[in-house]
Amino acid sequence: MRSEEVFREDGQWILPTYRRLPLVIERGEGSWVIDPEGKRYLDCVAGLAVNILGYGYRPLVEAVKEGAEALFHASNLYHTVPQLSLARRLCELAGFPRVFFNNSGAEANEVALKAARFYGKRKHGSRYKFVAFHRSFHGRTVLTLSATGQEKFHQDLDPLPPGIVFAHINDMHSVEKAIDEEVCAIILEPVQGEGGVYPAERSFLHELRALCDERDILLVFDEVQCGMGRTGHFFAFQHYEVRPDLVTLAKGLGGGLPIAAVLFGEKPLSVARKGDQGSTFGGNPLACRAALVVVETVSQPEVLGGVQAKGAILAQELTSLQRLYPSIITEVRGVGLMWGIQVPNRAAETVQGMLGRGVLVNAANPDTVRILPPLSITEEEIILFVEAFSAQLEAM
Repeated sequence: MRSEEVFREDGQWILPTYRRLPLVIERGEGSWVIDPEGKRYLDCVAGLAVNILGYGYRPLVEAVKEGAEALFHASNLYHTVPQLSLARRLCELAGFPRVFFNNSGAEANEVALKAARFYGKRKHGSRYKFVAFHRSFHGRTVLTLSATGQEKFHQDLDPLPPGIVFAHINDMHSVEKAIDEEVCAIILEPVQGEGGVYPAERSFLHELRALCDERDILLVFDEVQCGMGRTGHFFAFQHYEVRPDLVTLAKGLGGGLPIAAVLFGEKPLSVARKGDQGSTFGGNPLACRAALVVVETVSQPEVLGGVQAKGAILAQELTSLQRLYPSIITEVRGVGLMWGIQVPNRAAETVQGMLGRGVLVNAANPDTVRILPPLSITEEEIILFVEAFSAQLEAM
């Protein structure tokens, strides 16, 4: 189908909940996507941090082909080798004793929050509250939206589930004010993504860990967007050298196929019972085959080192552009290959302009342009992005 046909029929058949850009993606190659008319776009969004190995990575393609021929699905009534292999590898890399699989970041965070409540109730009898953070995003189920610190996601959903209190990231005083005897867990993204790419401070996370240890509160890291090598370490908690009790993964884990995981530390594992969690498609053998390729690839030191090196180039170039265009860019934030560029009230304009220049970027909110390229993006492609972005800023 031609692009115009897709635009027209999309509005006829699909629930109009997305603010889509005028682009049809037909296929991808490396860091590039291609529309039906053959125009190429440098993808600095990567399916919202999902296509972390880019497009057409042969070992991943071959694993999916082999997996499709062998077994699409088995359900968790039975054992499968791909699920076991992936579980073992993730636990080895994280140093955690157990993992639970499901399908999306929202589901993973829901499982983690349930596990925290199980711990609070079974260990302490009455603990059920969560401390979350302003600007956070944890998913689109009712509970994960309730723990999301952005009012725009709460519209017309009241009454929301009770027991969620919000603090400010990097503000320990606000956390201490939110803690009482009924809090069972603190949940946060080490780098807030959907809120505009706000990294936590190392000292803040270490203080959170100490507070949780003192009060026997579980610390939950939502690494759905900032995990899987995005910071230059396989897990974001490794970047910060802070060990949480529960870690959630999704997005990039399957390299494009839907799969999510929750890593369980000793405390939540100590109260876990059969039947607490479940998922029909979780740990699907086809998705696990794909995820194992992604995990083995991303965990290689040369890949993680490459993310750090390319992140340093981005940091330097974006900071230079901020100095050149201070009336447009007010702040640059990020780590590794995850960056937020503050352009007050001009994010949508910037995204549209970059689309016209053949580069895909994302507006996290009206003020922030977000950059989430594939981890496999080359240094030459980063310079292409920088040149296009510089031209866009000049035009603005």
